[in-house]
Amino acid sequence: MKTIGFLLKTYPKISETFILEEILGLEGMGVRLHLFSLQSPTDAFAHADTHKVRADLTYVRPRLADILLALARSPLRMLRALWLTWSQPDMGWHALRQGACLAGHLRRHHIDHLHSHFISEPASAAQIAALIAGATFSISAHAKDIYLSGPDALRRKMGAARFTVTCTDHNLAYLAHLAPPGAHVSRMYHGIDLEQFQRDSHTDSSTTPLILSVGRLKRKKGFHILIDACRVLRDRGVRYRCEIVGYGEELDNLRGHIDSLGLTSWISLPGKLDRAAVIQRYRAARTFALPCVVAEDGDRDGIPNVLLEALAMRLPVATTPISGIPEIITNDHNGLLVPPNDALALADALQRLIEDGALAERLGRQGRATVTEQCCNARNLEHLRQLFMRYQQAAGAPLTRLENAHAKR
Repeated sequence: MKTIGFLLKTYPKISETFILEEILGLEGMGVRLHLFSLQSPTDAFAHADTHKVRADLTYVRPRLADILLALARSPLRMLRALWLTWSQPDMGWHALRQGACLAGHLRRHHIDHLHSHFISEPASAAQIAALIAGATFSISAHAKDIYLSGPDALRRKMGAARFTVTCTDHNLAYLAHLAPPGAHVSRMYHGIDLEQFQRDSHTDSSTTPLILSVGRLKRKKGFHILIDACRVLRDRGVRYRCEIVGYGEELDNLRGHIDSLGLTSWISLPGKLDRAAVIQRYRAARTFALPCVVAEDGDRDGIPNVLLEALAMRLPVATTPISGIPEIITNDHNGLLVPPNDALALADALQRLIEDGALAERLGRQGRATVTEQCCNARNLEHLRQLFMRYQQAAGAPLTRLENAHAKR
């Protein structure tokens, strides 16, 4: 198999473990990758497994010379890229500069296919780069990048891409409704490294029960609802402590909310942790909570990877039926689903999980089984590998629409 270009917005990124899992999984299957990143890393540290990645990494540093060189080398393609940039409101000068720079890298490294993670800015750069370099591109679409993009932009990118994969059936239905005729769109769940995420189902009942939550500190995660639920538990006299692990724009608001409710002795915000430290938190926890909501701007999760990790760790989870979450969590089978924005219902669910050991054990056991069946890394990444192989075997012929073998469960 030829080398596949793999375009990311920021690499490495501590909150995007699913991308790291995908890279390592594809390399384990023998897929040769060359990573491209539009931005330098912004985190002070990276996951230890980042060092296991074998692929070369190139940061895209646009220069005016890239555009001039592209214009001299492929004037007709460059003029088409200029027209695309000027005619589409989601594009712009920055996307053109990124695309021209990226096209030069594709030529230098003899890469004729580029796979873009996120259908927003990276896919814009990928579309322009492919146009200038005479290459093809494909897309992985996820959550915010889908629902904060305009329908016309989504339609255009899916139509130009060789294929698009997305991580939930909920996303698939939305994108398929917008996709132009002939576009190839399929679902591929994120995978979990089941060897890393393992935990003895037994929890020491003598310690104060830990309610754990993990994620970017963004409104859509519903951490403000979790804090309200913790107040209810405190007022009921339930013994617990809570940790919300992560970083992001809501940090000051969450701190203020905790202080205003007098919960500083019950809730802590340990900040940004690497994967090893997060796994230790999973092992110490009694239950996991992530009360996701749809933010005011429409931003929402697909299936949060931390939910998959918690399930893999046999943790009983309490969450909400937002977006693709009900595809993985069935109420009272492998977790508890509560209405979004309902702190009282969340408190009731968490109290059940803390106080009913048999329920927690059953849900945790079923959660691990669900992830093993539906979110095994090798099984899901095989779908992507097959798409790459079909692209290369077709040698430029259009792909026929493929049905995802795992779409119906």
